Amino acid sequence: MSYATRNTLILFGLLMFVIIFSLFNNYRDAKNMNQIKSTLDQNIQQLEFLKTANPDMKDEEIFSQSLAELEQRVKNESKLLARDNNPTITYSYLLDICENYCPKLKFDFKFINKGQVETSFYNEYSIIGAGPIQALYTFIYQLENQFMLYVVESLKLSGLENDTEFPKSYVYFTLVVRAYYEENMLDVGDIPFRYLKYRTLSNNPFVPGIHGPIPSEYEMKFVETDACDLIGLTLDKAFLLDRNGKIYVLKPGDKVAYGYLDYIDWDKQVAIFMINKIGVSMKKTMTLRYYED
Repeated sequence: MSYATRNTLILFGLLMFVIIFSLFNNYRDAKNMNQIKSTLDQNIQQLEFLKTANPDMKDEEIFSQSLAELEQRVKNESKLLARDNNPTITYSYLLDICENYCPKLKFDFKFINKGQVETSFYNEYSIIGAGPIQALYTFIYQLENQFMLYVVESLKLSGLENDTEFPKSYVYFTLVVRAYYEENMLDVGDIPFRYLKYRTLSNNPFVPGIHGPIPSEYEMKFVETDACDLIGLTLDKAFLLDRNGKIYVLKPGDKVAYGYLDYIDWDKQVAIFMINKIGVSMKKTMTLRYYED
């Protein structure tokens, strides 16, 4: 075999190898491309399904805003552990709450116990004092809802009895609270106070709601039904005569001393008043003087 023929055969063989290798690579690339296209089509279908099931996902701003609001809510409602606690830290913390939210609360404070729950430690304190029940409610609400983890373990209340040191609206209280802390947590100075919205108590359960008549200059500016006679009625008006001969014309809803005219019963010829002199609203019925004679 000549030199030229041998070289031709070698080149032909190399050419066939390149062609076969290229065809194989093209087949493999085409197969990979089809797989990628199939995966892309599946992802597009899944994304369209998610958009249909969750319309908010179509608007990226709404989705981001909802996520930010959720993160803020978790942050606002979370509790934070301090890395240390002692009587000085707790007493200062309690004074901060009182000075900012319930300055009328007066108390004595002492350490009574310590313990551990899993990886967290706690100190237990007794708080004994007196104050308006609204101030005590505010104090407990702030203590349990601020960022720093304090838990009220027990609460005892009692009203005042013949006590001259405090007003009658005050109550005695005994609180047992636990202050939790854990190593490698936050410094006390890095835990801020949060602004809390809450409703105050409307009344003191230890002060009787029923009481004797309390003189009121404001109430005495209005007609006193006990010092008047009913001398006339219409369907919507009542005519009262006081001891000085002055006549008052009242309509349902009009104010009188310690109450108001509720309604007129024309069939029975009476006027019905709602009067509250002792902490309880009571009906007062006035009959025409003509029918009493």
